Amino acid sequence: MVPEPSMSTNLEITMALVQKSLRIAAAAAVAVAAIAAPVVASAGVGYIGYPDLAGNWTATLNGFTGCGSSAMLVTFNLNSAGAGTASLTTHGQCGDSVATGQTFKVTALNTNGTGTAGLSCGVGCGWNLRLQVSPDRQIMNLIDVDPVNPGNYIAGVAVHY
Repeated sequence: MVPEPSMSTNLEITMALVQKSLRIAAAAAVAVAAIAAPVVASAGVGYIGYPDLAGNWTATLNGFTGCGSSAMLVTFNLNSAGAGTASLTTHGQCGDSVATGQTFKVTALNTNGTGTAGLSCGVGCGWNLRLQVSPDRQIMNLIDVDPVNPGNYIAGVAVHY
């Protein structure tokens, strides 16, 4: 005949099972928390400098120019000093045009990504742009609010690719 387990043995077995279940539940909670935790990108850390802008960009600009209402597509490639050549495709009140060999030059850049740039648009034509580069260096907002350049009210966004 097999002796029946005592009450304390049953209690010990039950407590062991409860403790094991708690350990499993705690491990599962930690795993779920680790998976659900947001991932923070490190590309936005640090100062923004001219070399961060090097490479290909595409911008869409629209507004009013010396030629009336216009929509523009600008592609440009910047070197590590923030200067490069641009191609400007325009659709507006003065008609459609493509101007290649234009210049895009970042003339000032603060470490927080604010700055200024110049974009030429043909002989005797150009815009003085204010800019803001995003912390991840992938987006640049552009706007011409320079009083030296009256009659030009353009704004847009450039994407770095």
